[in-house]
Amino acid sequence: MLAVLDWLNGSLVSVGSQDVTPAAIVGVFVLLACEIAILRDLRSAWPLAALAAAVFALLALADGRFADAGVRLILAALCVYGWVARRRGRVCAPRRAEGREIAYGVVLFGIATVVAAYALTDQNGDSFPWGSAALVAAVFVQVAALARGLLVGWWTALGGAALATALAVAAQAWASAAAAVVVGVVAAYGWRRWRCIVEPDSARVPVAADELDEDVVV
Repeated sequence: MLAVLDWLNGSLVSVGSQDVTPAAIVGVFVLLACEIAILRDLRSAWPLAALAAAVFALLALADGRFADAGVRLILAALCVYGWVARRRGRVCAPRRAEGREIAYGVVLFGIATVVAAYALTDQNGDSFPWGSAALVAAVFVQVAALARGLLVGWWTALGGAALATALAVAAQAWASAAAAVVVGVVAAYGWRRWRCIVEPDSARVPVAADELDEDVVV
Protein backbone atom coordinates (compact mmCIF):
# COMPACT_ATOMS: atom_id res chain seq x y z
CA MET A 1 0.00 0.00 0.00
CA LEU A 2 2.78 2.41 0.94
CA ALA A 3 4.58 1.56 -2.30
CA VAL A 4 1.46 2.52 -4.29
CA LEU A 5 1.14 5.83 -2.42
CA ASP A 6 4.81 6.57 -2.98
CA TRP A 7 4.39 5.90 -6.70
CA LEU A 8 1.27 8.09 -6.98
CA ASN A 9 2.93 11.01 -5.18
CA GLY A 10 6.35 10.49 -6.75
CA SER A 11 7.70 12.13 -9.90
CA LEU A 12 6.70 10.37 -13.11
CA VAL A 13 8.09 12.81 -15.67
CA SER A 14 9.65 16.27 -15.70
CA VAL A 15 8.29 19.05 -17.90
CA GLY A 16 10.70 21.95 -17.77
CA SER A 17 11.41 22.56 -14.09
CA GLN A 18 8.18 20.85 -12.95
CA ASP A 19 7.93 17.28 -11.74
CA VAL A 20 4.62 15.72 -12.76
CA THR A 21 3.21 12.99 -10.51
CA PRO A 22 0.78 10.22 -11.49
CA ALA A 23 -1.69 11.61 -8.94
CA ALA A 24 -1.60 15.01 -10.65
CA ILE A 25 -2.22 13.46 -14.09
CA VAL A 26 -5.15 11.40 -12.80
CA GLY A 27 -6.47 14.48 -10.99
CA VAL A 28 -6.56 16.53 -14.20
CA PHE A 29 -8.45 13.82 -16.08
CA VAL A 30 -10.91 13.38 -13.20
CA LEU A 31 -11.47 17.14 -13.06
CA LEU A 32 -12.15 17.33 -16.80
CA ALA A 33 -14.48 14.33 -16.66
CA CYS A 34 -16.44 15.88 -13.78
CA GLU A 35 -16.68 19.25 -15.54
CA ILE A 36 -17.98 17.63 -18.72
CA ALA A 37 -20.51 15.57 -16.76
CA ILE A 38 -21.67 18.65 -14.82
CA LEU A 39 -22.09 20.81 -17.91
CA ARG A 40 -24.25 18.02 -19.35
CA ASP A 41 -26.22 18.18 -16.08
CA LEU A 42 -25.69 14.51 -15.24
CA ARG A 43 -26.79 13.87 -11.66
CA SER A 44 -24.25 11.06 -11.27
CA ALA A 45 -21.41 13.56 -11.71
CA TRP A 46 -21.83 14.89 -8.18
CA PRO A 47 -21.42 11.70 -6.10
CA LEU A 48 -18.55 10.61 -8.34
CA ALA A 49 -16.86 13.99 -7.92
CA ALA A 50 -17.34 13.75 -4.13
CA LEU A 51 -15.79 10.29 -4.11
CA ALA A 52 -12.84 11.44 -6.21
CA ALA A 53 -12.24 14.45 -3.94
CA ALA A 54 -12.30 12.17 -0.87
CA VAL A 55 -9.78 9.78 -2.45
CA PHE A 56 -7.42 12.64 -3.33
CA ALA A 57 -7.82 13.95 0.23
CA LEU A 58 -6.57 10.60 1.52
CA LEU A 59 -3.61 10.77 -0.87
CA ALA A 60 -2.76 14.24 0.42
CA LEU A 61 -3.02 13.04 4.03
CA ALA A 62 -0.70 10.14 3.27
CA ASP A 63 1.80 12.62 1.84
CA GLY A 64 1.56 14.88 4.89
CA ARG A 65 -0.18 17.74 3.03
CA PHE A 66 -2.91 18.44 5.56
CA ALA A 67 -4.04 21.76 4.07
CA ASP A 68 -4.48 20.15 0.65
CA ALA A 69 -6.42 17.32 2.27
CA GLY A 70 -8.71 19.81 3.99
CA VAL A 71 -9.38 21.60 0.69
CA ARG A 72 -10.36 18.34 -0.98
CA LEU A 73 -12.64 17.32 1.88
CA ILE A 74 -14.48 20.65 1.63
CA LEU A 75 -14.86 20.11 -2.11
CA ALA A 76 -16.23 16.63 -1.42
CA ALA A 77 -18.80 18.13 0.96
CA LEU A 78 -19.85 20.70 -1.67
CA CYS A 79 -20.25 17.93 -4.25
CA VAL A 80 -22.42 15.96 -1.83
CA TYR A 81 -24.53 19.10 -1.40
CA GLY A 82 -24.95 19.37 -5.18
CA TRP A 83 -26.01 15.73 -5.38
CA VAL A 84 -28.52 16.03 -2.52
CA ALA A 85 -29.96 19.25 -3.96
CA ARG A 86 -30.69 17.50 -7.24
CA ARG A 87 -32.10 14.37 -5.61
CA ARG A 88 -34.55 16.49 -3.62
CA GLY A 89 -35.54 18.57 -6.63
CA ARG A 90 -34.06 21.83 -5.32
CA VAL A 91 -32.02 22.19 -8.52
CA CYS A 92 -33.96 21.36 -11.67
CA ALA A 93 -32.24 23.47 -14.34
CA PRO A 94 -29.46 26.06 -14.67
CA ARG A 95 -30.43 29.62 -13.77
CA ARG A 96 -29.02 33.07 -13.14
CA ALA A 97 -27.85 33.98 -9.63
CA GLU A 98 -29.92 36.30 -7.48
CA GLY A 99 -28.40 39.35 -5.84
CA ARG A 100 -28.12 37.75 -2.41
CA GLU A 101 -26.44 34.68 -3.91
CA ILE A 102 -23.82 36.85 -5.57
CA ALA A 103 -23.26 38.63 -2.24
CA TYR A 104 -22.84 35.27 -0.48
CA GLY A 105 -20.34 34.24 -3.14
CA VAL A 106 -18.25 37.38 -2.64
CA VAL A 107 -18.22 36.85 1.14
CA LEU A 108 -17.33 33.17 0.70
CA PHE A 109 -14.49 34.09 -1.66
CA GLY A 110 -13.03 36.60 0.80
CA ILE A 111 -13.22 34.30 3.82
CA ALA A 112 -11.90 31.28 1.92
CA THR A 113 -8.96 33.30 0.53
CA VAL A 114 -7.80 34.39 4.00
CA VAL A 115 -8.28 30.95 5.57
CA ALA A 116 -6.53 29.19 2.67
CA ALA A 117 -3.62 31.65 2.85
CA TYR A 118 -3.05 30.86 6.53
CA ALA A 119 -3.45 27.10 5.98
CA LEU A 120 -1.06 26.99 3.02
CA THR A 121 1.46 29.11 4.93
CA ASP A 122 1.47 26.62 7.81
CA GLN A 123 1.84 23.74 5.35
CA ASN A 124 4.57 25.20 3.15
CA GLY A 125 6.30 27.45 5.68
CA ASP A 126 6.44 30.30 3.16
CA SER A 127 5.05 33.82 3.20
CA PHE A 128 1.33 34.19 2.50
CA PRO A 129 0.66 32.55 -0.90
CA TRP A 130 -2.19 34.89 -1.83
CA GLY A 131 -2.31 33.72 -5.45
CA SER A 132 -2.73 30.06 -4.52
CA ALA A 133 -5.20 31.00 -1.77
CA ALA A 134 -7.32 33.01 -4.21
CA LEU A 135 -7.30 30.04 -6.58
CA VAL A 136 -8.54 27.71 -3.82
CA ALA A 137 -11.27 30.21 -2.91
CA ALA A 138 -12.31 30.49 -6.56
CA VAL A 139 -12.67 26.71 -6.77
CA PHE A 140 -14.87 26.72 -3.64
CA VAL A 141 -17.13 29.42 -5.09
CA GLN A 142 -17.23 27.66 -8.46
CA VAL A 143 -18.30 24.30 -7.05
CA ALA A 144 -20.80 25.90 -4.67
CA ALA A 145 -22.37 27.89 -7.52
CA LEU A 146 -22.53 24.93 -9.91
CA ALA A 147 -23.98 22.80 -7.12
CA ARG A 148 -26.87 25.30 -6.97
CA GLY A 149 -27.18 25.31 -10.77
CA LEU A 150 -25.96 28.92 -11.12
CA LEU A 151 -24.66 30.08 -14.48
CA VAL A 152 -22.11 32.34 -12.77
CA GLY A 153 -20.29 29.22 -11.62
CA TRP A 154 -18.79 28.85 -15.08
CA TRP A 155 -17.56 32.46 -15.01
CA THR A 156 -15.84 31.63 -11.72
CA ALA A 157 -14.34 28.54 -13.35
CA LEU A 158 -13.00 30.69 -16.19
CA GLY A 159 -11.50 33.17 -13.74
CA GLY A 160 -9.92 30.37 -11.74
CA ALA A 161 -8.46 28.80 -14.89
CA ALA A 162 -7.01 32.17 -15.96
CA LEU A 163 -5.46 32.68 -12.51
CA ALA A 164 -4.09 29.14 -12.46
CA THR A 165 -2.55 29.67 -15.90
CA ALA A 166 -0.92 32.93 -14.81
CA LEU A 167 0.51 31.39 -11.63
CA ALA A 168 1.80 28.36 -13.54
CA VAL A 169 3.46 30.50 -16.21
CA ALA A 170 5.07 32.70 -13.54
CA ALA A 171 6.47 29.56 -11.90
CA GLN A 172 7.44 28.10 -15.31
CA ALA A 173 5.25 25.09 -14.54
CA TRP A 174 4.30 24.46 -18.15
CA ALA A 175 2.41 21.22 -17.54
CA SER A 176 0.14 22.94 -15.01
CA ALA A 177 -0.32 25.87 -17.39
CA ALA A 178 -1.41 23.56 -20.22
CA ALA A 179 -3.83 21.73 -17.91
CA ALA A 180 -5.32 25.04 -16.72
CA VAL A 181 -5.87 26.17 -20.31
CA VAL A 182 -7.74 22.95 -21.13
CA VAL A 183 -9.87 23.34 -18.00
CA GLY A 184 -10.64 26.92 -19.07
CA VAL A 185 -11.74 25.77 -22.53
CA VAL A 186 -14.12 23.22 -20.99
CA ALA A 187 -15.45 25.91 -18.62
CA ALA A 188 -16.10 28.24 -21.56
CA TYR A 189 -18.08 25.50 -23.30
CA GLY A 190 -19.97 24.83 -20.07
CA TRP A 191 -20.92 28.51 -19.81
CA ARG A 192 -22.11 28.55 -23.42
CA ARG A 193 -24.16 25.37 -22.99
CA TRP A 194 -25.84 26.51 -19.77
CA ARG A 195 -26.45 29.99 -21.19
CA CYS A 196 -28.38 28.44 -24.06
CA ILE A 197 -30.58 26.73 -21.46
CA VAL A 198 -31.04 29.86 -19.34
CA GLU A 199 -31.57 32.10 -22.39
CA PRO A 200 -32.92 29.94 -25.24
CA ASP A 201 -33.19 32.99 -27.52
CA SER A 202 -29.42 33.52 -27.31
CA ALA A 203 -28.86 30.28 -29.26
CA ARG A 204 -30.89 31.49 -32.23
CA VAL A 205 -29.05 33.02 -35.13
CA PRO A 206 -30.82 36.14 -36.45
CA VAL A 207 -31.64 36.02 -40.16
CA ALA A 208 -31.68 39.17 -42.24
CA ALA A 209 -34.90 39.94 -44.08
CA ASP A 210 -33.22 39.87 -47.48
CA GLU A 211 -31.94 36.32 -46.76
CA LEU A 212 -35.44 34.88 -46.37
CA ASP A 213 -36.77 32.71 -49.16
CA GLU A 214 -39.35 34.78 -51.04
CA ASP A 215 -41.48 31.63 -51.45
CA VAL A 216 -42.06 31.34 -47.68
CA VAL A 217 -42.79 35.01 -47.12
CA VAL A 218 -46.53 35.68 -47.11
